[in-house]
Amino acid sequence: MTYRENICALLKDENYDTVPLWLMGFENEDVARNLNPEHEFPENLSHNPEREDYPWDRISDEERQRTINYNRALLKPVVVAGWGANMPLGHGGPGEFHFRLLDQKEDERTLICETGCKRLVKKNPHFYKDFDYPMKTVADLDRLVLPDPRDSLRYKGFEDDVRFFREAGFFTAANLNGFFSASHYFCIDYQEFLMSILLDPVNTRKLIDTIGEWNIAAAEELLTREVECIVLCDDLGSEDNLLTSPETYENWIYPWHKKLSELAHEYGAYVHLHSHGNINKILPLVLSSGIDMLDPFDMNESMDIVEFIKNNKNTGTIPVGGLHKHFFNWDRDTQNEYLTSLFNRAKKAGKWICMDTGGITETVSKETYDFLMERIGELAKI
Repeated sequence: MTYRENICALLKDENYDTVPLWLMGFENEDVARNLNPEHEFPENLSHNPEREDYPWDRISDEERQRTINYNRALLKPVVVAGWGANMPLGHGGPGEFHFRLLDQKEDERTLICETGCKRLVKKNPHFYKDFDYPMKTVADLDRLVLPDPRDSLRYKGFEDDVRFFREAGFFTAANLNGFFSASHYFCIDYQEFLMSILLDPVNTRKLIDTIGEWNIAAAEELLTREVECIVLCDDLGSEDNLLTSPETYENWIYPWHKKLSELAHEYGAYVHLHSHGNINKILPLVLSSGIDMLDPFDMNESMDIVEFIKNNKNTGTIPVGGLHKHFFNWDRDTQNEYLTSLFNRAKKAGKWICMDTGGITETVSKETYDFLMERIGELAKI
């Protein structure tokens, strides 16, 4: 089976050969290359441009081959189309608000987003911070100017990339802004946004709905170009609890998740929702929105992937995750015991996709990374 055939068989409840591995990526470009020196990776790995502004166009033939190299090195069955979109889960490509370079120094760069906010990205050590948001409060919606999600130039070459990687044997996906998270990623300060849910619910919902309308229009443009899956990063919780009330999710966010799922299914496509945090209080509602995949199921956040597999076989949602947040802090014996137990129990319970909880950081050694990849390759066989 090709990577695509294997994951499609799992999603369609058919026989498949291996548990797919879908890593979230790496903390930054240097980490990816340092841990994989034997492979030639894409020059543009990150959704945060490093060398040049990304054009609205297909990627080059050379970058296509390097993308295949990247996926094969990571055993990754999914290629996320768009410049800088394939490494970071849920970020990059025409379905998310786009950054371009504003200033660049040796180990840091400043970017500016289409929405007007800025982002400082540093290396050695890794650090980034968003600032200068266009909205100071949610009442400033008139100051938020969004790009046209229906502009055909935004998707130039996208369908060509999708077709190329599908024919190369990979499942194809596209990233989309989160309906909840995009507000505080690109429009307004995080703390201000969360306080506004309580202090100014009317304008907060207007902001969320503005993002929602943009997202649905962009998703339709992506789906008409034959992408097979929409991936959105929409964190709804912290380690201990939700970031907002169950009622807020049900009334403000859930309708958009449901609308996206229905739209994707009309095109025969899938929806993969990423949400960190303990979201058990709203989990039945999230599943009823029609999403097809949910990650990361981190035990550190009280999200048990094996129990989910056992108890939710009829929901139609494939759990994605299983690795523990502190996995890379453990000694080798503990790591091996955890992986062996996880795969044995999860494979016995049912269908799932393996994923880490937050990307490979710069503190992970080459030896630990190689162990992870080799051991999962052994354990993933059905």
